[in-house]
Amino acid sequence: MGAILETAELAERLVADELGQTFSLDKSRLYSLINGEQGYTLTLASEHGDVYDLLNESDSKDVARVSDFIVVVTCGWASPLSGDDDDDEVAPSQHPQRRRVRLVVCASRDGMASVLRFQDTPDDTITDEGEARGSLAEAVQSLFF
Repeated sequence: MGAILETAELAERLVADELGQTFSLDKSRLYSLINGEQGYTLTLASEHGDVYDLLNESDSKDVARVSDFIVVVTCGWASPLSGDDDDDEVAPSQHPQRRRVRLVVCASRDGMASVLRFQDTPDDTITDEGEARGSLAEAVQSLFF
């Protein structure tokens, strides 16, 4: 396991300590994670109703610049992928097998990792170390470059 994944798992535990069993947030959150003499400190830097607008705020780049890591937290619906390429997929919030999810993304100039926790299995997590693709991953990476 790489250092960024270990940091992401630590960040997710800190978020879980703060939010408990919350799997619905009115606003996505951006935190600064700093590794100091007393260990890691997680500080809420900003909130916004839309995660992409949160990451596009001018202050978000400043947070990334002064932090050891940034942590993005958002909640929503997830559903299984059908495996085909149909563009008319059912929205996750409308899918009969939908599940509430909390996503924690931890990133620095050196990489990104994420931790998912589902409401129906809150003691289990799913991790990803740098394999995430798509618009959210690109928006997080844009804070550093």
